[in-house]
Amino acid sequence: MIIMLKEKVKNAPKQPGIYLMKDKDKNVIYIGKAKNIRNRIKSYFSETQKDPKTEKMTSLIADIDFIITNTEKEALILEAELVRKNRPKYNIELKDDKAYPYITITTSDIYPRIIISRRKLSKDDIHFGPYTNSVISQIHLIRNIFRIRDCRPKTLPKKVCLSYHMKRCIGPCENHTSQKDYLASIDLAIRFLKGDTKDVIKDIENNMKTTSKNHDFESAAIYRDQLTQLRPLSDKQTIILKNNNDIDIIGHHTEKEKIVFNILIIRNGTLTASRHYIFNNISTEEEMLESFIQQYYFRHNESIPKEILLPYKLKEKELIEEWLSDIKEQKVTIHTPQKGEKLKLIEMSNKNAKEAYINNIAQDLEITARIETLKTELNLETTPKIIEGFDISTIGGNYSVGSMVQFKDGKPNKKNYRRFKIKTIEGIDDFAMMREVIERRYKRIKDENTPMPDLILVDGGKGQLNITLKVFKELDIRNQPIISLAKREEEIYLPNRSNPIVLEKDSKALLLLRHIRDESHRFAIGYHKLLRNKDFVK
Repeated sequence: MIIMLKEKVKNAPKQPGIYLMKDKDKNVIYIGKAKNIRNRIKSYFSETQKDPKTEKMTSLIADIDFIITNTEKEALILEAELVRKNRPKYNIELKDDKAYPYITITTSDIYPRIIISRRKLSKDDIHFGPYTNSVISQIHLIRNIFRIRDCRPKTLPKKVCLSYHMKRCIGPCENHTSQKDYLASIDLAIRFLKGDTKDVIKDIENNMKTTSKNHDFESAAIYRDQLTQLRPLSDKQTIILKNNNDIDIIGHHTEKEKIVFNILIIRNGTLTASRHYIFNNISTEEEMLESFIQQYYFRHNESIPKEILLPYKLKEKELIEEWLSDIKEQKVTIHTPQKGEKLKLIEMSNKNAKEAYINNIAQDLEITARIETLKTELNLETTPKIIEGFDISTIGGNYSVGSMVQFKDGKPNKKNYRRFKIKTIEGIDDFAMMREVIERRYKRIKDENTPMPDLILVDGGKGQLNITLKVFKELDIRNQPIISLAKREEEIYLPNRSNPIVLEKDSKALLLLRHIRDESHRFAIGYHKLLRNKDFVK
């Protein structure tokens, strides 16, 4: 094996491309790119001293595959794609990183609407964001303030709806307003979203005075209500830059084998979002930052700004700039500021990264305490690092489903979630449904000879626990810790015990069990709604 590996390194191609390092079990443990693959690969096996993390990774390499590309840029793009697909141990991974929401004003419509967008943003419309939090309430607020239509069709309906009668829409569908006046309301909404709140307020104040002077008191009252809602919002908008730039600021904090990247997202000079990502420190800071930029903008290519500020310079700066510019279809620049206003933004992002690290450590300590308390309260022999929770969702015996969620080290492990469509039970029988789900899950576990969880949590009372125990007896699975958690009094039922355990409401153990129970309930309800909606659409 060692001789073959040495030969591969010796005869590696000199062209640009990708190298995939594998362990003895053929698992890809690291993916990298290089301008000259052979030179880059040789550096891993040279006699020069390497950092402990690289030494550890190198010791695990049993084989290397190569993919030659035409250019370095092609290699960079391919690397990001392969990392996302293979999720190697020694590359950073953005877990559960969903698309950011945008507020979109559909200026491509004759009578524009305000909607949520995520991927594939239309170039014919105006977009604001990205935002890291839900924007639904903000969209409702903007619609109500500026009386923008909330109907879904691009074309207007034939009659006004309830929104008009509630004075939340100015009713363009029945010509209660002209297209010119409707577009004027849209213009106010656009200016507000751009952060021009104070001037928008002045314009509305002038409109209120004019309509009042002309004895149009109904319109004046509408303007008055708009002002009442807008004035508190004026103080909440955080103007960071006066030149209305679109900039992402990436800061970092490294401590105790962890590295945190923070992104401050500034659009039109206004801070719209702050988000952090925490990784195990598996390489040099520069390599980690470069990998992070690749993965982040590979996933969020709709939100690439004109400028990106970094805490330190990258060797591949020009290559990454070219790649980002191609995606955005306009020039993207990367800077490492040394002084002035932009350096202060980097320092602000660094502080946010450090705060995220502190909070993460505190959260990990709290989760560890919950797990250990649960072990003590239930008198378990081993620490419950893997816990699986079950729930059933049905309405009158229709669209019946079951869910299983898995928690690893006290946190949701969503890649191991499972959902079950009830196959053998008709009508309302929660016990029988739970029996089916438990049997299907653990019969498969036994057949595949895969590890059992440290603890099983069933939603319900004594009846659900007894059904589960009966299934395990039939499957001849022994010594498996199982409990049930009743909804109303949150009593914990254990095997071979007549009376339930009742913990204090603020017990760390109960908080963990409640989290698992609620997550399994949420997951079951989500699947139930999905099936019901699919059937409704047919």
